[in-house]
Amino acid sequence: MKTFRLTESSRTKDLKLDPSVAAVGFFDGVHRGHQQVIETAKSEAQEQGLKSAVMTFDPHPSVVLKKEKQHAHYITPLPLKQEILEDMGIDYLFVITFDQSLASLSPQKFVDEFFVGLHVEHVVAGFDFSYGHKGQGSMDNLPEFAKGRLEQTVIKKVEKDEEKISSTRIRSLLDRGEVEEVNQLLGRTFTVTGNVIQGDRRGRTIGFPTANVDVSPDYYIPKVGVYAVSVDHKDFTYYGMANLGVKPTFHETADQPNLEVHLFDVDEDLYDQTLKVHFHRMIRDEQKFNGVEELIKQLKQDEATIRDFFRKN
Repeated sequence: MKTFRLTESSRTKDLKLDPSVAAVGFFDGVHRGHQQVIETAKSEAQEQGLKSAVMTFDPHPSVVLKKEKQHAHYITPLPLKQEILEDMGIDYLFVITFDQSLASLSPQKFVDEFFVGLHVEHVVAGFDFSYGHKGQGSMDNLPEFAKGRLEQTVIKKVEKDEEKISSTRIRSLLDRGEVEEVNQLLGRTFTVTGNVIQGDRRGRTIGFPTANVDVSPDYYIPKVGVYAVSVDHKDFTYYGMANLGVKPTFHETADQPNLEVHLFDVDEDLYDQTLKVHFHRMIRDEQKFNGVEELIKQLKQDEATIRDFFRKN
């Protein structure tokens, strides 16, 4: 997959690109609804003998359009989104910088520069996709701006349990720790990636050594608590338990939640290694214990519960 980072001032017509069918949207989460848009574009591209493309934006428009919002948190930060799209077999990824210049662009100019200018011959998008200044461009009026230069396919909303599958719905579920439902909407496990950094090594002294995973602040993280997780490291997958939180038994003041993972049946120094952590089920809320012995007793119970979960799944 070839990735192109573009801005409103990019000279798109100078790029040496083959004609393509492009799925267009922000696609945070690349959930099952997004996948239908992308797979439709990919299928259409194969049928027409064209390249398959995805057009997305960075950062999230809310960072630019809502002045009080300085930073967005993503279900799939851009590197993870790129990885998923590459695994889906996409040929081109267009990442367009969303800034005030792009937000001010007229719908006609957007179509001229980013569809026609990038040799997009067919646009596939969800029914609610909008573009151009104040979202004045839509899939309904795209033919007006396209002027016969490209075709389009509109994807209706994709539902589960009579409710639209959306990034907003997924974030709400993450806020409640309902990762099993999240995984059904994503069509894969909710995942975060990070490097193992030096922790306080307290887990090793109580029989539960942990890898302290440095998770990028770009991630939208689930509710704090204890989770059943699987972990990819190099060519291996391990199972274990993760605590996402602030360790209230040892710390009086709340801090930014951190992620500590205890891998079952693994005795390996993972310091400075990259781990991909997949969340399968929330086991319990994070809680404060009356001493280390009470904590150890609960951790043993958590381990038994999670091992049993993976045996049955």
